[in-house]
Parts: sequence; structure tokens; C-alpha cells
Amino acid sequence: MDQLPVPDVERLLAVVADCHSARTLPELGELLTESLAARLDFRNAAVLTGDTRPRLFQDATAQASGIVEPAMEAYRERFHRLDPIAVAAVDAAVRGVPAPPLTLLDVAHLVDEKRRPFVDEFLRPNGIGAVMAKSWSPPGTGLQFGIALFDPYEHAFGPREVALLGLLGPAVARIAAGLLAARPAWADLLTPRETEAVALLAEGLTDEQIARRMVVDVGTAKKHLAAARRKSKCPNRVALARAWAP
Repeated sequence: MDQLPVPDVERLLAVVADCHSARTLPELGELLTESLAARLDFRNAAVLTGDTRPRLFQDATAQASGIVEPAMEAYRERFHRLDPIAVAAVDAAVRGVPAPPLTLLDVAHLVDEKRRPFVDEFLRPNGIGAVMAKSWSPPGTGLQFGIALFDPYEHAFGPREVALLGLLGPAVARIAAGLLAARPAWADLLTPRETEAVALLAEGLTDEQIARRMVVDVGTAKKHLAAARRKSKCPNRVALARAWAP
């Protein structure tokens, strides 16, 4: 941490402390995005998890804030395939080499004609000028955990921000790994959307609130919860919530 001034280190430790109160992975993402804004003034962020590096960039339970929040659905459905940072991260995973936090400027050489729509149709229309991202895989978990930061200003991310993200990620990834280990065995039977619905239920949300968070109608949210109850063999929603976050 000698790369950073003491106030930045203190803010970083405060972010990690905020995250320790999370009970589920979606809640961790929500706490982390809120703390990044409050402690470090990173107001535009996304937190993603997945069981493989490619699936990390398709995370249906990703938490996002600021200018990127309304763009996440389009990213999952189309633009993750064109994201040059995702391409570089997956390539590093295939080759088994560690990758530092990457900015959009670091991977500018990958923005060819095929990936140009990522800039012209995703970044620019959403007011995004800079991106920096990094993923981690806590040993023995099979979990991929990623943090992405965004900013309207093209040169927003420099050595300070790279150092902050590089130090923060492993600490929060370990918290995520602990939450994953605490999940019930039947959690692996759930689809990503069922997982998201159950996690939100465990946070105490109503069906209407779950539907709003998932951007679906109430009937669809109820169907996800009903499927989760069948797979978990929980008799009702109270038992389901308690089984997910005892």
C-alpha cells in the first residue's frame, strides 16, 4: 500500500469494512457500489460474479451504479461480446497469466472494426468516456469476481485508480468467496434469475420490489421464487429466505 497516500488507504479499508456486513452476493455488490461512491468518489461502477471468466461478463445479478446502471441489460445481451477489456481478460485467463487492472486506453488496439460498436453504440450513447476493470478468482472457489469503474472523462483513470482497484479487489473477492461457501447446496440448481430473486427475497424485499429490481413484472418474479422453492424443497417463502441467508 506504499503506492498510495495514507488517506486513500484509510478510505480503501473503510470500503472493505462496509462490505463485511453483506449476507448475499447481490447485497455485497450493492454495498460495494454504494461504498465506492461514498468513500472513494467512484460513482459509476459495476460488480460482477460468475463461475467462469466469460460468464462473469454476462452476470444477471450484477449490481451497477451511476451512468452504467441503465446500460447493464444491453451489455449482458450484446455488448459483452464486443468489450475489448473482457476480451483481454478472457485471453489472460486462457493463457493462465495474471492481468493488472485494465483501462480502455490499455486495450485500444483491440477496438477493430468488429468491436467498434462497443464504443459507438454502447459507450458514447451512455456518456462513458473511460472504463477500468479487473477480475479475481479466490483460490479453491471456482468464483470469478469483477469490479468495473466508469467515468465520462476519457483520461479519468491513472496510476492512483489502478492501485486502488488492484488492492481493493482481492479483499472484497475473499468476502464474496465466503458468501459463496455459505450458500446452501441446492443453490447450484437455480438459474441465474432464480438466484437473483431468492437473494433479493433474503434481503427482505417484497414481490413488487423484487420485480422492480429485476426489471420484470410481478408475475415473473413470483415464478422465479416458486421454482426456487421447488428446487430447495422449502415449504414457503419465509423458509426459503431463511435457508438462503440463515
